[in-house]
Amino acid sequence: MAILSLVKVTLLGTTNQKDLVLDELQAIGCLHLIDLGPGNTGRSPVTSISDETRKALRFLRSCPTRRRPAPGDRGLHLESVVQRALQIAERQEELQRQCDELIRAIDVLRPWGDFHLPDHEEFGDLRFWFYVVPHYKLRLLTNLELMWQVVSRDQHSAYVIVIAPDQPQQMPVPPVDLAPHPLSTLRQAVVAAELELEESHWERVALTRWIGAIQQSIAHVEDQAARELAARQLLDDRPLFAIQGWTPRRGLERVRTLAQSQSLALTIEPPDCLDSPPTLLENPTMTAGGQDAVTFYTTPAYTSWDPSGIVFISFSLFFAMIMADAGYALVLGGLLLLLWRRLGRSMAGRGFRNLALSVILASVTYGVLIGSYFGRPPAASSYLHSMILLDAADTNLMMRISISLGVLHLTLANLAVAWNLRWSLRMLSSVGWMALLMGGLAYGLGRFNADSWELMRQIGQWGLICGAVLVLLFSSERSPWTLSLKTHAIRLVDGVMSLTSVTRAFGDVLSYLRLFALGLASAQLAATFNDLAYQASCCIGVGSLLAILVVTLGHGLNLVLAVMSGVVHGLRLNCIEFFGWGLPEEGYPFHPFSRKAI
Repeated sequence: MAILSLVKVTLLGTTNQKDLVLDELQAIGCLHLIDLGPGNTGRSPVTSISDETRKALRFLRSCPTRRRPAPGDRGLHLESVVQRALQIAERQEELQRQCDELIRAIDVLRPWGDFHLPDHEEFGDLRFWFYVVPHYKLRLLTNLELMWQVVSRDQHSAYVIVIAPDQPQQMPVPPVDLAPHPLSTLRQAVVAAELELEESHWERVALTRWIGAIQQSIAHVEDQAARELAARQLLDDRPLFAIQGWTPRRGLERVRTLAQSQSLALTIEPPDCLDSPPTLLENPTMTAGGQDAVTFYTTPAYTSWDPSGIVFISFSLFFAMIMADAGYALVLGGLLLLLWRRLGRSMAGRGFRNLALSVILASVTYGVLIGSYFGRPPAASSYLHSMILLDAADTNLMMRISISLGVLHLTLANLAVAWNLRWSLRMLSSVGWMALLMGGLAYGLGRFNADSWELMRQIGQWGLICGAVLVLLFSSERSPWTLSLKTHAIRLVDGVMSLTSVTRAFGDVLSYLRLFALGLASAQLAATFNDLAYQASCCIGVGSLLAILVVTLGHGLNLVLAVMSGVVHGLRLNCIEFFGWGLPEEGYPFHPFSRKAI
């Protein structure tokens, strides 16, 4: 869980070595290039890979059935494969739309039966008018001087045909429009469309053998574009050229080997105060999911710190408090087991899998501690009941826990900043914010229990006073080692301006109350669906079926809402409140000049 240390390397050689050096650097793939080219606009060269090619590749990769990959790209005609894949995609979409429309037309026409409307000449001026009449309105037709007939009925309506030259105005409902083709013709059309869909599917499967070759073609083009950009970023001053970039220390040996083999001059420098190196995060697979959550929102500055481990743990805890149910967590655990092998096929998938496992374990543990299983508590005599340590219905307790977690979370953020500034007096400003946060929490808890927690209230007061003094005196970036009264006055003004963030700190801490509020809402919804299911089960006849539907749909909806809330608000508390205090500066990611094609 760290930001890797980088060094700046510069390679110098003769111009005739330039192309070979670029090829070798792209092969070793450990250098983030620094732009030395004069007058560069920073725009990358446009690749020749069209959007259609990428769209065709996505279409083929999404195919559930694949053929064995073709060896190499022998026999591949990229343009023809791409065009055929796009044609299949367009045709499948059109056929699926036709099937849906035909099925809807069949559903409308089925009650009327399989018939063919006669030509207009056969009946002269008479026309057929079709009506779906509710049963309670059917008696209104008995007094009408019209030729009508009920051809079928269902539980709600009667299907009536009226023969008249013009649309009858006396009918209690408007007429319905039916498909002009017989029911049998529509069914044959559906079968034909489904057969064509099946044929196009297998043609799509046949094209999947070229997925690897298409990916390699795209990778070759992207590699060429990256090489062209690298050629523009080096300094070419004939007869010499220079190329510069950042590399982690573990990549130095490969750079040295390249310099020795090509007789290049090599300089290695650590970053100085004027440099702005990229950020290269490295985390073990266990906490790689936390790194993905961090980089999803921001990239820490090179001189900052890596919050991936803290985000990994805090996101799991926040998600568990928002879901607040062990039963829901076990359902998610079952889904994770089904996807376990599929998620293990890639590094990103394994990182997400570990994060999901941590979230589920935390959710099960928290659900057991509050005793919630699909909105129901365990039996009073059971072992699970003896494991209940928290009363989720105790508003005061849960609010204190949520606020305490918020204070601890923001204190960790300031502690990390203080450690990062440990050789500067500005470190004391972060220590002051830690004292303000912890002092405010202690004072608040002491006031809440005024009789028994008087000592905590006094400790909180001293924490607030000491924290405010530290923030006031050490928030400025100006040097305190001066006799200039003006400088010290400006430092005090900077401190006062920094103290205005007290309101921000108060609001950020209160934002953690969403953990309690969302968890309570999830529990109340689960209990409500359980009550509705019990009431439905009391109905004679279909009561059991209604109860099953209420439980399945209700808890399914609540589970989806809980997962969405856990993801959105769990990330929000980390990315907004926590990063707002712990990551004052934003960086940019490390992008190595490397080769994608194999």
